[in-house]
Amino acid sequence: MKKSVSMIIATLAFQVNTAVAQGPLDIFRSNSTKTRLEKNAPSLRNHLKERKVALEAWNAIPGSELQPVTLTANVTAKNRSGVRELRIREFHYIGDCGYAHGGQDSGVDTPTTAQAVFASDLADSYLNQAALLGIDIDSLTIEIHGQPDKVPTGRVWYPRNFLYTLYIDSPASDAELEKLATLAEQNSAVATLVKAAVVPQLSIDRKESPREKKVEGATLAGLREYIWGKRQAFQASKAKAEKAKRDTAAIRKALAPKRGPWVKVFPNGVRQLTVNDKYLILHDNPAYLGGTNVGMTSIEGVLGILGTCITHISLGQAAERALDVDSISLTVQAEWDPRAGRKGFENLSIAPQNVRYTLHVQTPENDQTVKEWIEAVEKICPMYNLFKDTQTFEHKIVRGSFKR
Repeated sequence: MKKSVSMIIATLAFQVNTAVAQGPLDIFRSNSTKTRLEKNAPSLRNHLKERKVALEAWNAIPGSELQPVTLTANVTAKNRSGVRELRIREFHYIGDCGYAHGGQDSGVDTPTTAQAVFASDLADSYLNQAALLGIDIDSLTIEIHGQPDKVPTGRVWYPRNFLYTLYIDSPASDAELEKLATLAEQNSAVATLVKAAVVPQLSIDRKESPREKKVEGATLAGLREYIWGKRQAFQASKAKAEKAKRDTAAIRKALAPKRGPWVKVFPNGVRQLTVNDKYLILHDNPAYLGGTNVGMTSIEGVLGILGTCITHISLGQAAERALDVDSISLTVQAEWDPRAGRKGFENLSIAPQNVRYTLHVQTPENDQTVKEWIEAVEKICPMYNLFKDTQTFEHKIVRGSFKR
């Protein structure tokens, strides 16, 4: 016998009222539903099996059918706010500094993000090697931080001497995990890049802007005003720094080890970078490398940190030199060669090559002033110097889940 419309409505009303009485989540908490959801939930072990299929298909492509790929990252200093917007393909995030340096603390700082990017590429390499070796992993998180120089080096300040801790749930033996670590570091394109001394090459694209600026309305809403505000913040910060030199407690606090960023691998292989304990960035791979393409790759991300850092230091040096600058943007590029390691291409590096950047600037300052400005930037820029110096990595393996 067919149910009438009124009977169907009454039945639905009873079900809805019952669900509301239970609470909005209680309907999903029954044992049978929970078991069903858990059974269908993705796991990192399953992802590794899928990734192995993708990697084997990728590795089977002859090198003769592949060509180098140009990777591009674009960074723009955004008007009166001065924040650095990084764009890579359809992905982007905001970089910023604290109030003491003229920022609003509204985005990630580059040195911390850089460490997270290194950890992300290492995590991705661990997944690749585990998939190819058939090693099961149930959870994986990497925490990373730099360490002080053992002997004075005279280098510009930036995080270095990297120590990362691998938190891993896996039935693999200690020997298997150490072998996995060795292979992961050897096959990390980003670690390979920063272990080498790579000097990014500069091009300058300068466009003239008028010295006298016409401001429409009552609000000063341009990059020139941000730079002048940053200059005032720098001067106040310097005075405070001179006082802090005589404060031994402040010195001890500044030199105390700081907690590093960490990268958590989700069951689908997506890496979540946690920066400054509050900002999240997603990294992922395209489908042909076993990913779902929900974020930039870590190889692209390493170009982004170079661009955001140079942009930030450019703003700071413009403020130091009292320059009039109306816009700053950077294009950072490099070639990544997918043929590296394949038959006939064994000598090609897995790291990006020909790292270069173009400074696009609108300013009334002349060419010589701009040239001297950017030379000063390169002397002190943390990421520029990190690239041009050789870096080291060491690891610790901890069994179990990561807890902050």
